Amino acid sequence: MAEPQKIESGDPVRKLSGRYLKWTAYGLFLLLMCLLQAAPYLIPEIFGARPLLVVPTVVFIAMFTGPIGGAAAGIAGGLLWDLYSDRLLGFNAIVLLIICCACGLLVRLLIRNNLLSAMLLFSGALLTQGLMDWFFNYVLWMKEDPLYMLGRMLLPDMAYTLVVSPLLYGLTLLIAKTLRKRD
Repeated sequence: MAEPQKIESGDPVRKLSGRYLKWTAYGLFLLLMCLLQAAPYLIPEIFGARPLLVVPTVVFIAMFTGPIGGAAAGIAGGLLWDLYSDRLLGFNAIVLLIICCACGLLVRLLIRNNLLSAMLLFSGALLTQGLMDWFFNYVLWMKEDPLYMLGRMLLPDMAYTLVVSPLLYGLTLLIAKTLRKRD
């Protein structure tokens, strides 16, 4: 008689602890990037521009975790960003939720996860978030000289962020590989 096959489901405690560890690591990384973005003198300004570290962090996390994890990272990053900014609470959370879910889906279904695709996805995400922020917070509210704000404030911040983002991709890749080795 043949012995019945056992279904090996793995250790559920280990899977659960790995999941908690993964999201704790990503959460602490996101919190660190939010604190660095909010701190006035930790990252030097270049011609008045400061990098927006939350956007690349959540996009890169979305690329490694998929659409659901990306949506969660987008909401968390957006809410953390909204807490210390003068924007409407939840604006960046909604925008980053949509962007990160789309990035996670694109990586899961269509493109490879490498530096080139990360930079292309991130560039589109940064441009989308920046233009939506500009439109909803400067143009619709009819603030003084919205084109000046776009040209002298938002676009230099985006360019600085684009230069810094390969370092953030490398850090996110390092975290993802370390967590994969542990599993």
